Amino acid sequence: MSWGLILYQTYFGLHSPPFRLTSHPDFFFFGAGRGEILDTVLNAIQAGEGLIQVIAEIGAGKTLLCRMLLTRLSNCVDTIFMPNFAVLENEFLVTIAAQLQIQLSSGSSHQVFDQIEVELMRRHAAGRQVVLLLDAAQAMPLESFELLRLLSDLAIRSQPLLQIVLFARPELEQQWANTALSPLCERVSHNLVLPLLTTDDVSEYLACRLSAAGYQGETLFSAPAVQLIAQATQGISRQINVIADQALLAAYTDQAVSVEAKHVQSVLQDEAVTSSRFSHIQRWVALIVLGALLLLFWFFYPNPVQISEPLLWPRSEKLSSLSENADIKLRSAAAPLFLNERVMQSNKKLIAADANSMTILVSKVPQTQLLRLEQLVSDLEMHLGTSRVLVYPTLLNDNLAWGVLAGLYPDEKKAREITQLLEQAHPQRKHKIQTIGVLRGEMLLLRD
Repeated sequence: MSWGLILYQTYFGLHSPPFRLTSHPDFFFFGAGRGEILDTVLNAIQAGEGLIQVIAEIGAGKTLLCRMLLTRLSNCVDTIFMPNFAVLENEFLVTIAAQLQIQLSSGSSHQVFDQIEVELMRRHAAGRQVVLLLDAAQAMPLESFELLRLLSDLAIRSQPLLQIVLFARPELEQQWANTALSPLCERVSHNLVLPLLTTDDVSEYLACRLSAAGYQGETLFSAPAVQLIAQATQGISRQINVIADQALLAAYTDQAVSVEAKHVQSVLQDEAVTSSRFSHIQRWVALIVLGALLLLFWFFYPNPVQISEPLLWPRSEKLSSLSENADIKLRSAAAPLFLNERVMQSNKKLIAADANSMTILVSKVPQTQLLRLEQLVSDLEMHLGTSRVLVYPTLLNDNLAWGVLAGLYPDEKKAREITQLLEQAHPQRKHKIQTIGVLRGEMLLLRD
């Protein structure tokens, strides 16, 4: 096998991967209403307007919207970001306090809440605005929603001390149907929906990503190719990225000057890429990944803070708090977002793969070493392409870890060719070829 997997970027005049799965603000697509939604959220925050919610399907681009929002907020705004693994009822207040750099010791949950209020008042007096960005809000327990309501009550002269933006899947609308949440639901000032991409949007989206990656030539994806991508993905941007990346590789292998329908068709056949919008597997994947990330949260916060009495929830025997090196872990808060997307996409492929097909295990990275994991994945992407690197939760010496795989292959011969190339680039790494059937036995995700 040639080094085409590495060189197709040069072939098309690109300085970076145009369809990476990790979210980067430089690749934000302002079309299909996304630019208007971004402006609406920014203006609502600036005006101090109530609660804001952004609804989107899995993979539709809400994570990238969230990151773009972070880059556009004023320098006078302090942000609290809570990814979906950090919304357990017992960790809700502690996580907020940690990101506000409040030093907690033992005390009741009432005292924790009071400390948060005091800190918010202090920042307000200093001219600072505090915004809470909460991802996967549909997964929050009722008790955390009630805490959210209490936090939204905090105000000085009708000015909220804490602005709240919820990013959620459509299931959040079902949550609002619960009468217990009516007081909070009534405070939603903006209900924004991130639309799926139409065929015309897909064409603009591909051109936008390619331009951000340095492409300066004529239209690269033909109209029939765009039509196939739009049909196969149902307008889900994450799936568009997967197919477009592999279609570019297919076009390079064919030494073509543009991506044609035949290249997209070959990807759909080889990778068995299907729409995730109507896939019942994808729904299960979301639940399982959430569970894995919740488990990761417990490893992140191993030292309990004792809270002597409950605020709104039943008594819990322990309440997780910052570990001794929490400041380092908080600085890597974007890593769980990277993991969430990668693991969900990987799990979908591993479930769809034939049990007798092959993969290459590159490494198992301890769950605490997120920077090492991201660097490893980034390095492998340079050799294999954006969507071929897979990550799955597993165990290493009875501790949670992340397995990193270098692609899926129909037979051992093909896998061995890739292994030889990888070992030439990194002789110190020991790669292991194994079947998907064997791999599934150690996965902490949904099995066939």
